[in-house]
Amino acid sequence: MAITNNYELLVPGHATIQLVYSCLGLGVISFFAAFVLAYPVKFKSKIAFLIGGILGIEFLNVIRFVLLSLFWNRNENRVIDHHAIFNIIVYIIIAITLYFWVKRNDLLISNNAAN
Repeated sequence: MAITNNYELLVPGHATIQLVYSCLGLGVISFFAAFVLAYPVKFKSKIAFLIGGILGIEFLNVIRFVLLSLFWNRNENRVIDHHAIFNIIVYIIIAITLYFWVKRNDLLISNNAAN
């Protein structure tokens, strides 16, 4: 069971985390959306990949919230910037995903041009 208000998430017996706009992953989503929308492929392919990618990014973000609410302890003397760690991991995942998406679309375009 979790207790929430407009800006905080509390799991009883665990830590409270503050959720602000920087926690929503809007910068990561903006980068992903800008790349997908700017890449020259069919609109249908863009929309499907864009929706799937945004849902995937948000799913990873929700997993981060769950892990933080269960294991984060602000009182310990550790300094961990979980925003930076999350962004680095997600940007790496996005880069790998975009590489394979671009590679697949380039193969489809070259195969269609050859036919």
